[in-house]
Amino acid sequence: MEQEIFRAGVRPGSPGTEDEVKMLLCYVLSNLEASMSFEQLYEALSEHGIINYFELIRALDRLVETGHLAAKEHSGAPARYAVTPLGVQAGKEFEKTLPFAAREKALAASRRLLERQRRLSEVRMEQTPCEGGFMLELAIPDEWGELLALRVFSPSREECELFKRRFLNAPLTVYKGVMALLTGNEQVLGEIFTREEPLF
Repeated sequence: MEQEIFRAGVRPGSPGTEDEVKMLLCYVLSNLEASMSFEQLYEALSEHGIINYFELIRALDRLVETGHLAAKEHSGAPARYAVTPLGVQAGKEFEKTLPFAAREKALAASRRLLERQRRLSEVRMEQTPCEGGFMLELAIPDEWGELLALRVFSPSREECELFKRRFLNAPLTVYKGVMALLTGNEQVLGEIFTREEPLF
């Protein structure tokens, strides 16, 4: 029964033992070269059913105990887990024993999550109810103020969500499009549809 609880929601082909789960975490954090909170790891690794909540808690606790990971807290924010040299070594030594598909999915999902959160920190979006719908403000802040700020009316909440998602997926394309229309620069016009990877 305990085994069923700890494996609930985990898809076939995922790490099957506690040791494999720990190896996977060392592998992911080593290759990211970034620390992640429990919430970030859970969101990324549960997306494809690679690890469930209980497995992740237990594995993180054990890895901190054994010195493979270090949990670092910053001014009241959730602890972030960083791989230690011992964890890097373990990740390299045992990565080939992990299921290839699960290993690659876990790393890709973690990178995607960090990139999504970085993108969210680079833009500003404010949605305000107004007569007949919503006023949506989309902005790209920079060190001098704002590189771009747009106010767009939307008649529905659903359309607002669509606008926000498309803006988040391609803020550079939106900026280029506005600049192309304002300047009439043909070179900028030709670069408008440079593909940005969809994140949302």
